[in-house]
Formats: sequence, structure tokens, C-alpha cells
Amino acid sequence: MEQELAFKLQDDGIQYHTQVEIPVTTADFYFLHGSRPLIVFVDGRVHLGTAQMAKDEELRSLLRKRGYRILELHYGNYSDEIRDQLYSELLGCLGKE
Repeated sequence: MEQELAFKLQDDGIQYHTQVEIPVTTADFYFLHGSRPLIVFVDGRVHLGTAQMAKDEELRSLLRKRGYRILELHYGNYSDEIRDQLYSELLGCLGKE
């Protein structure tokens, strides 16, 4: 899903960084947009387990406290419709709807 979203970003000429290492994690997408950087996590099924969800929330809360904006894009399985929905959500967060 990350790769599909990256293709759409490239097609639309939107600047981004991918797999950016931040001291406590690696961001799937990183945008220097607005006054605070936006970190995007694209989370598939592995992130739906209770233990993983708790770990993800702890990490993302820490990132929010450090001044980052966080967008979590969740999906259970791949489809073009789901990809487009996630992309629309990403564009909305970037103010590019």
C-alpha cells in the first residue's frame, strides 16, 4: 500500500520523504508541511493486534509530544478503492483536497 500511495504522490507532484528514521521509529512518509512536520504511518493487518496497537499508540503519543503531526492510515486488505480512500485522507491532511 505504501508503494501505491507513493506512486500517487509522485504523479501529483507532491514532495515527500519515505522511510525517514526518527530517533524512536521510522516514518512511512514524512512531509515538511506547515509549521509542524507530518509523519504518516500506513498500517496493515499486523497493526490491528491489541499488543501492537498499544505499542503504536505509545510511540505516536511520544511523537505528538515532540511536536509532530501524526496521520495513521489503516487498511485490512488491498483494493484500489481503499488505496484511493487512504490517499484522499492523506491529501486532506496536507490541505490539498
